[in-house]
Amino acid sequence: MRADETIALSAMYAANHMQGVTAIACMTASGYTPLIASRIRSGLPIVGLAHNPIAQRRMALYRGVVSLPFDTSEMSATELNDRALSLLVAQGIVAPGDHVILTRGDHMNAHGGTNTMKVMTITEQHLGKE
Repeated sequence: MRADETIALSAMYAANHMQGVTAIACMTASGYTPLIASRIRSGLPIVGLAHNPIAQRRMALYRGVVSLPFDTSEMSATELNDRALSLLVAQGIVAPGDHVILTRGDHMNAHGGTNTMKVMTITEQHLGKE
């Protein structure tokens, strides 16, 4: 019934059925999207990207979820995706040529606002851009 749950479950379905996907990245304010995603096994890391330290600590308890600090307040909407992918490269989670499933909301820092899923490819532009 909820868009954020539908996106989380769709991301996991795509991760389990699409070749070349190496990670699922969830931009989140509360950690709810990674929680729902972690209910389905994939063997791939689910990365919770959150500014809120409470959400980061909560996500550390979820199966298969790695929590990374990610402050979106100083970023424009157009640079969010690239900065998130660059962070994953910097952390050694993904490499050029890998596919990443990225979930986020149009309105960052809003609970239950996840309404977008993208399949993105790591390119050379994501190296050293964090």
